Amino acid sequence: MTYFFIGGCPRSGTTLLQNIICSDTKVNPLIGEVGYLYHLVNAYSTGKIDFQSQSKYYFSDIAELRNFSAELINKFLEHIRKRYSDATHIILKYPLIAELFPDIYELVEDVKFILIIRDPRDTIASLINVGNKMAIQGEDRHLTSMFTERKLSEFIEFYRRAYAPSWNCKLVNFQSKVAYIKYEHLVLNPTVAIQQLQDFTGLNLSSSIKDDKWQRSQINYTQLSDAEKPWYSELYSKAISSVSVGRYRQVLRQEEINFIQREGADIFRIFPD
Repeated sequence: MTYFFIGGCPRSGTTLLQNIICSDTKVNPLIGEVGYLYHLVNAYSTGKIDFQSQSKYYFSDIAELRNFSAELINKFLEHIRKRYSDATHIILKYPLIAELFPDIYELVEDVKFILIIRDPRDTIASLINVGNKMAIQGEDRHLTSMFTERKLSEFIEFYRRAYAPSWNCKLVNFQSKVAYIKYEHLVLNPTVAIQQLQDFTGLNLSSSIKDDKWQRSQINYTQLSDAEKPWYSELYSKAISSVSVGRYRQVLRQEEINFIQREGADIFRIFPD
């Protein structure tokens, strides 16, 4: 039993990737995001950071904090496994859980991670569209100044935060458990990209190449909550498509494109075309 975690910056293609990985009937179906687990792991992560100022009053050392957190998190994972008892592996997705992949590596033994990386210009353009939908809908739970004031510097940091912990982790064994997948490669060369995913996961994902709709999703995209609606993509439940590649040109002004390319130069360097 391996737990596969899918992450990346929101709007980078995590849901498409989740559908592809869940196309193997030996794993659980495509289910909702595992935000609850994100908060459990984040408690451990911040507990380490704040150990001297806070956690030391509740744990004798970081090892005790780690053991306590591992027991709690693995109990939740076991709960998920029992809910999907026919699955030989469990596939879980929450975009920003990517920033906690090194922490999950410390806590869960049989685990692999898949990070999807999309052109930051397209990703940020898509996030801007999400913000516009939030504003129209009046949904203000996640409508921060990053969205309302179109703060590109904050968007870039938001993007970078999803990937930096993994690409900065120097542990060879950790990196052996991580697959980095380019969104553009996935949608432009699906046969090659999905073969690479099969090699990494050991799963049979071939049906996802020819499927014209998502076969194993338990999510009804016609009945989303108000909080979910701004994040909906017209590509959900449809065949793999490259129609969104380069869409940033329809959303961003030239000076915004130049800013992202300049301030996000490290991102383009680490994940070249």
